[in-house]
Amino acid sequence: MPLNQSEHSDPPHYSDKEILGELKKILSSDLFSRSSVLSSFLKFIVEETIKGHTEGLKEYVIAVNALGKPEDFNPQIDAIVRIHAGRLRRLLKEYYTTSGINTSLLIEVVKGTYVPVFRPHVVDTLQLPNTEKHKPLPLPRSKLTLAILPFRNLCPNNEYQFFVDGLGEEMTRAFSNYQDIAVIGHHSARKYAASLEDIRVIGADLGAHYVITGSVKRSTKEIRVNVALVKTINGTQIWSHSYNEALDIDNLLAIQDQIVANVCAQLGGYYGFIIHEKSKTYEEAITTMESFDAALWNYYFHMNFSETAYLQTRRALEAALVQDPNFATGLAMLAELYLDAHALGYPTVEHPVKVAYQLTKKAIKVDPQCQHAYQQHAWALLYMKQKEASIKALEHCIVINPSAVTTMGTVGFIYACLGDYKRAEAMLKHSINLNPHCPWWFYLGFFFIHYQKEAYDQALASANNIHTVDVFYDPLTKALAKSQLGMHQEAKGDMALFNTKFPTIAANLEESLSTVLYDKLLIEKLLMGVRELELPDDTE
Repeated sequence: MPLNQSEHSDPPHYSDKEILGELKKILSSDLFSRSSVLSSFLKFIVEETIKGHTEGLKEYVIAVNALGKPEDFNPQIDAIVRIHAGRLRRLLKEYYTTSGINTSLLIEVVKGTYVPVFRPHVVDTLQLPNTEKHKPLPLPRSKLTLAILPFRNLCPNNEYQFFVDGLGEEMTRAFSNYQDIAVIGHHSARKYAASLEDIRVIGADLGAHYVITGSVKRSTKEIRVNVALVKTINGTQIWSHSYNEALDIDNLLAIQDQIVANVCAQLGGYYGFIIHEKSKTYEEAITTMESFDAALWNYYFHMNFSETAYLQTRRALEAALVQDPNFATGLAMLAELYLDAHALGYPTVEHPVKVAYQLTKKAIKVDPQCQHAYQQHAWALLYMKQKEASIKALEHCIVINPSAVTTMGTVGFIYACLGDYKRAEAMLKHSINLNPHCPWWFYLGFFFIHYQKEAYDQALASANNIHTVDVFYDPLTKALAKSQLGMHQEAKGDMALFNTKFPTIAANLEESLSTVLYDKLLIEKLLMGVRELELPDDTE
């Protein structure tokens, strides 16, 4: 829908006959008549959608039934469906800007799904100032995109409308501070305030992968705000929460701020629910990658550490940066990846610390407000043992968006590695309390904090939350904590696993620990614990 359209009417319902008629026009066009593969692809998914078989529109089903692949087709190995889906989207876009520009019904296959959407085809234009020309206004889909729809006012006599309107406006402003997610301007979403439009159509109109909706109601003593996150591709509600606050007319703005902060903490940021939910669809072989895809692969690696996931993510990020050398967040992510690989013993580039440092410097130059760039710049400086410079970068990182609680947790982990345990513990606790969905190394930060102050029961509790069998810290932290608690046989079992599975790390453990830890006393304490475990049983 164009931004200059003033009214938004109820969506028309298209009959099967109308949809099949539009499909016939598309398939008979010059563009599609030259491609039997894409014609077969589009025909199959449209006809299956009309039959109500949308849940079955998966890669395997399309490959076998539309592309003529054998029954032993494996989509994890062969990316042909995803490749053709990208080609189909581009060809449909070309069709509707050329020979199909005057059609009234648009068939669209939104990225991230194989289920077509049927909606009105409106030529999207924007009157430019000082010119008589109209220019197409594209709907960006290369970045994970969110829209906050106007909240419904269910209060008696539409009371507190300023509070209801403010929720959407403040939420839009707050999410705009997160660089991992693009946010549609609230003025663009306001036209849906009184609309009963299908969420799928709204998503396609706004170019949003997700929308936040909600309502406000009150009793004599309480105000209740219901908030929901909806996936626009199928209209599925995937998260919701109800906030109940004592009704205090003089304190409504404070209540509003608290609710907005809580929603952002749970949904926004690099380890928030939105990216976590979207990343589930990216546990598959990499084909051609855009910035959007590469960022999700990077998230997937950090939640599922393995050498295989690392190599896939590295290829995705490197490919994305070939396409867009000024992708600031991608530059920072690749720097982080090289440093992580260096610390974990994975194959990485020559001189990874130097290369990563240069990547973060470039990212900051490209985008001085890129929070991830400052975060990884601090991480690189830690590797270079420049503590004060690292702390300065961390402080700047937090200033960019203090509401990004998952970033705060990452900063807290880096503070733990720098030996500032008090500040690290406070930030990690705050982050996990607001968003318990976090990567395993948040708990590694807690382990360092507790082990150095000899709180070994808490250190073991933290170690037990490190579930990463492909990372040497998993068995090592468990062995060290158990040993200090007198659980010697279990500790020796964990230590044997560490030595067997990570022999190279075991032979150079001091070097590996020194890579990420600034505190020499903690390093010596950890090494001493290892030496105690290596003593024969009769000397214990």
